[in-house]
Amino acid sequence: MDLKDGASIVADLTTIGRKSGLPRTVELRFIYHQGNFYASSSRVKGKHWCENLLNNPAVVISVEGKKIACVARRVTDEKLRKEILAARSSSR
Repeated sequence: MDLKDGASIVADLTTIGRKSGLPRTVELRFIYHQGNFYASSSRVKGKHWCENLLNNPAVVISVEGKKIACVARRVTDEKLRKEILAARSSSR
């Protein structure tokens, strides 16, 4: 997989359901930035995929026929958050 920094891709995110304990998959748009995949949401509460990954950060991203095991984390660095949101806006 040859992704350039700032690339926007649509991929499947599989989390583990915080209530069911079963795999849950959702299609999301990700930004690839400095070797990492970033998804964003305007809110966390009520977004099942967000709540699931905060409860259990072990996730799988399926992109271009490959499955990539990842550990999700919430972006708390304001500078990084702005970089990701700017990349997302410019890739539309």
